[in-house]
Amino acid sequence: MKIKVRPEDFIVQERAAVELDPASGPFAVYELAKRQWDSFDLLAYLSRRLGVQRRDIHLAGLKDRFGDTAQLLSVRLPAPGRGGLPASLQDKGFRLTLRGYARQPLAARDLSGNFFRIVVRDMDPRESARCRQAVVEVGQIGLPNYYDEQRFGSARHGQGFMGKEVFLGNREQALRLYFTPSRFDDRRTRGLKSCVSEHWGKWAECLPLAFGDYRPLLEYLAAHRKAFRQALERLDRRYLVFVLNAYQSYLFNQILGGRLLALAAEHHFGLLSRSYRHGRFLYPRELPAGLGEALEQQRLPVPGFDSQVDDPAVRAIAEAVLAGEGIGWSDLRVRQISRLRVHGVERAGLVFARELAVGEPEPDELYPGRHRLDLEFFLPRGSYATLLLKRMEAVPFEATPPASAPAAATP
Repeated sequence: MKIKVRPEDFIVQERAAVELDPASGPFAVYELAKRQWDSFDLLAYLSRRLGVQRRDIHLAGLKDRFGDTAQLLSVRLPAPGRGGLPASLQDKGFRLTLRGYARQPLAARDLSGNFFRIVVRDMDPRESARCRQAVVEVGQIGLPNYYDEQRFGSARHGQGFMGKEVFLGNREQALRLYFTPSRFDDRRTRGLKSCVSEHWGKWAECLPLAFGDYRPLLEYLAAHRKAFRQALERLDRRYLVFVLNAYQSYLFNQILGGRLLALAAEHHFGLLSRSYRHGRFLYPRELPAGLGEALEQQRLPVPGFDSQVDDPAVRAIAEAVLAGEGIGWSDLRVRQISRLRVHGVERAGLVFARELAVGEPEPDELYPGRHRLDLEFFLPRGSYATLLLKRMEAVPFEATPPASAPAAATP
């Protein structure tokens, strides 16, 4: 099976509830349509094009780079005398259209969820029937609410989580991971990161290749050779929060996997498994009556220093996950970098896809002799459509480790 063969095969429409003034307000609110843009790269580009600071541009949620996506974006109006903002802006891969003005910048609280229209391609008849049945089953029993791989972009080089090293105070290792090249980087970025990694500590040697936010960071390190903490503090605060949140999200995935293992052992239902770069997603094959709704209502910890976990069974799983990572609850307080703090939050263990519709397999016009499957559905904010697609590829999980061993959720 193939997804995102064409950008129009993966359409995401953000649903947000924002009260807009048609005439005035301190924040201009635009509809942003984009294709083939990483959210952070686009924010940096827009700050230059609009002549504003990046901190003055806000999204309610991050969207996948691959696909046609539509969402709202807010921009703080420049001070009087510094020029205004355009009613529209269009360039390769994106379009901004002014929709009105708001009193506050956009935030996650303004987002109710996302509606998806997806085409799955290049399947044989048996595969397309199996995938369709998987979607029907998700509609009946729900979808485990993992964070998907998009959340872990800062660790896509496969060398570990920068956020974990920041939490543990390993500042040099955190910077090494920041400069570790990935096959997903563009050629220019990969060349710079490779230079820094190969000439670690000889910062000036890579300055000719430096650009964007990398240049002032390398200039600082060239002048202050081992000032790793101060160098980290020069990174964009939103990026640092992002990498810390990414590691917290990974911990949540481990906890949710451990919770499903425990429930499967207790209620005697089967599990399916689908591997990913950082571990394995476990999906229930079926659920006893009422358990899906209970998991939808139960909140599991996305661990932070201030997390309160009242359920003894869930707390035991969470503590086993942290112990396996060599990290404690108190380590999740960032002490080494000023004005940087992330909190523990809670997240539903299961979500249900609403407005779910899946068609019958049809001939695929792009792959002769193969089938395509069209589906659409709504998911609440923070949930990932790609997890439903990965459910189509899940295979029976046969291992029966102790229910308290969340390490079973890793390779």
